[in-house]
Amino acid sequence: MKRAVCENVLNFARHPFRVPQKNMDADTLHAQGTNFYDAGKFSDAIAAFEQARAAVLARGDHARAVRIANDLGVTLFRAGRTDAARKIFEETLALAQQLGDEESEAKTTGNLALVFEKQGRLDAAEKNYRRAADLFHRIGDKQLEADTLRALSQMELRRGRWIESLAAYDRALSVRGGARMLRAFLQIPLRFMGIR
Repeated sequence: MKRAVCENVLNFARHPFRVPQKNMDADTLHAQGTNFYDAGKFSDAIAAFEQARAAVLARGDHARAVRIANDLGVTLFRAGRTDAARKIFEETLALAQQLGDEESEAKTTGNLALVFEKQGRLDAAEKNYRRAADLFHRIGDKQLEADTLRALSQMELRRGRWIESLAAYDRALSVRGGARMLRAFLQIPLRFMGIR
């Protein structure tokens, strides 16, 4: 078995942009999908990720399927297929919650927020950004928590919700530390409005 995997990986290294084959193992397909994605070949990446996901689901590896499905959803989103991305993210979110995988749940929730924002469903996007930030906080991933809060802040700013934008950005700054002067400056209007 290991010899077959090594041969697949070596073959993949020689031909990284070959169209995905049915007999490739999930690791090779996932790696190939990532390479296609990085090269901007989204339709080939989607095909590779779909096959990799099917392969890991067939062997009952649901945790791995969640991670591959997240990559698939991101690729669908980048390809402009937001409805398909939303469907994948919603399925993935349910599976991540069932597995108790909070990291995948947080990432999928954040990705779903991006889709909702792109689709103009801003209340749903806000809810998912806040949920993702809370999940990242709970698992201790300060970088993704801050990134999510900054995305929420930018969306709120585009909506004309200045105070909500400032509050989200202030929280992002507090998560990452530093930037004391900027944070102090941002808190002036928040205090004036009675939020801080």
